[in-house]
Amino acid sequence: MMTNTEALKAILARVGTFPEMPNAYIQLANNPLKDGKPYEPPSNQIWAKVTVSNAGSFISGIGDKPCKRTVGIIFIQLFAPLHSGTLGLSDLADLWASHLEFYKVGDLELREASIIDAGHSSAIGGSSAMSFYQYNVSVSYQVN
Repeated sequence: MMTNTEALKAILARVGTFPEMPNAYIQLANNPLKDGKPYEPPSNQIWAKVTVSNAGSFISGIGDKPCKRTVGIIFIQLFAPLHSGTLGLSDLADLWASHLEFYKVGDLELREASIIDAGHSSAIGGSSAMSFYQYNVSVSYQVN
C-alpha cells in the first residue's frame, strides 16, 4: 500500500513533467521561500498554483483483513492577467487535464479531470493586489 507521502511525491513528479508551462510559472502549495521571498507570479503570463489535498480513507473491502482506499483531489489553479482573454487559459486547462487524468503509477490512480471557469480573482493579497482571471482544473485520485 502506497503511503500519503509516496502518493504526494508521485503526483508532484507528474506535475513536474508538464511540458507546456515553465516550472518557474508553477507554484506548489506552501513552497519554501526562495532567496527569503515568497513566490512572485509573473505579471504578464499565465501561471499556476498546484495543491494536492487528500480527502481521507475508507474501507473498500474485507477479506482476511480490511482493505483501505485513500482518495483526494489535485487542484490546478490557473491565473491569467485580467483582460487578457480566456482562450489561453482554456487551452492550458485542457492540456493540464490531458496530462494528469487517467495516469497510473504503482497504487496511485489519477482519475477524471474537471475544468471550471472561476472568473476574476485577487490571487495574491487583498483586493488592491494584482488581479487575475482564473480557471481551475481538478483531478480526483485514489490510492488502492
